[in-house]
Amino acid sequence: MGITMDKFEEFGRRIDEELTRLRKYIDEEVAPETEKRTAEFLREVSEKLTQAASKLESRNSARAGRDSQKPPSQS
Repeated sequence: MGITMDKFEEFGRRIDEELTRLRKYIDEEVAPETEKRTAEFLREVSEKLTQAASKLESRNSARAGRDSQKPPSQS
């Protein structure tokens, strides 16, 4: 039974070591690239939202200009 427990403990240590390596890899390799891509995506979305807001403001201004030129309706 002592040999089985030693192997089980060794197995547990190996799992801990591999998990530590995996965490380090994710923190140092995966996360920075993911953050870089996310930042690029957010900048693109921000630009598109700015363009969409400008279009909405232009349409609203055009409507306001047309509405101010109409004679008041009589009720």
